[in-house]
Amino acid sequence: MNKSKKNCLKKKSDILQKVKKVKGTRDLLGNQIILHNHITAKFVKLCTSLNFSQISTPILEYSEIFTKSLGLSSDIVSKEMYNFEDQGKERLVLRPEGTASIARAIITNSIEQDLNKFFYYGPMFRRERPQSGRLRQFHQVGVEYIGTNNYLSDLEVIILAEEFLKDLKIRKKLVLEINSLGNEISRKKYNESLKSYLQENLTQLSDLSKERLKKNPLRVLDSKEINDIKIVQNSPSIIDFLDYESRSMFENLVNGLEKLSINYNINRYLVRGLDYYNHCAFEYVTEEKKSQNTVLAGGRYNQLFASIGGKDISGVGWAAGIERIEMQMNDLKTKDEIICFFSTNKELDLEVIRIFTDLKINSSLKLHFINSGNLKKKFSKANKIGAIGSFILGEDEWKIKKITWKDFSSGSQELVKLSNIDQFLNKKIFEK
Repeated sequence: MNKSKKNCLKKKSDILQKVKKVKGTRDLLGNQIILHNHITAKFVKLCTSLNFSQISTPILEYSEIFTKSLGLSSDIVSKEMYNFEDQGKERLVLRPEGTASIARAIITNSIEQDLNKFFYYGPMFRRERPQSGRLRQFHQVGVEYIGTNNYLSDLEVIILAEEFLKDLKIRKKLVLEINSLGNEISRKKYNESLKSYLQENLTQLSDLSKERLKKNPLRVLDSKEINDIKIVQNSPSIIDFLDYESRSMFENLVNGLEKLSINYNINRYLVRGLDYYNHCAFEYVTEEKKSQNTVLAGGRYNQLFASIGGKDISGVGWAAGIERIEMQMNDLKTKDEIICFFSTNKELDLEVIRIFTDLKINSSLKLHFINSGNLKKKFSKANKIGAIGSFILGEDEWKIKKITWKDFSSGSQELVKLSNIDQFLNKKIFEK
């Protein structure tokens, strides 16, 4: 290999190194973005039909919004947040989750006195170890029902989750797990008992759980270490420490689920990983016992607003990771319906452009103009991109203001009036 060729290859290699994507991110294209948009569209349609209003918050937020609400001991705050200082010496973060941002938006816009039902979707950011179902830039859909402290609100957002997962045809793959974290009084008593139990087993705990024990004993229950799990299995249950208020809310929720024939399991170790949760907590999980088995999760948060300087109001909600949902939908078929247009000679190309750009098809149909190659190559290109058929304009057809339609699945063809192409497609393609 000569020197110039080696230098050329080296330059090409250097360029490829420079343009690689950031670790833990992905590009959405092809069937991936079709599936992504399919999930989002299902979510938006359902939320809108149940009178939830859309809200969109900035990707950038002040860091204190999350340090105050999520808790310093949470994994997000302690090791996962993209936390930085900008040129103006402001401490900012790329939002790691949606609920705290929405709480901030409600306070900022002075609508705390209102009953708010919101839905949202968009990218979130956490510096996690990338793996299947866990990215550093990931996407969430979520709902928040704010201004009510009633188990019926908890039930309503769970019903919404049920319908969403059914719409996506993945509900049967998941198990709904629920627990109560109680109110502040219940949790204080439980924390004391749990801490005492864990102290007795301190030498057997992982180093991470030992640290969590110092800051927030509840976080030990969320450990994925095998030894920690064994110890937790014999730990006190928070359900045994619930006061009358907390027990009533939980029992009413459970009774509501049963009356509505919603299947669930009580998981007395379910705590969620954020400090703002109290009373009901729930997760939709796969039956596979792995760290990324949670698809949709949420609960009640009655102290969140006060923790970031707002009024003492209640809320309940959930969020679902789109990437996690996608992992459960690998059997979804996402086939585009592509219609090609081309001429038999280049003199008619401008007429073909005019025809297909003037079409007004009320559908997701994709129209594709092929402008190079002989007739054989044009057919080959149409087949290569998966077109279901093609309109072909020749001199004879142009003279009588018609165009040939060729159906690739059946091999049949017919003449169509240029003025009737819209109607032809709507009838022949979309009424199948």
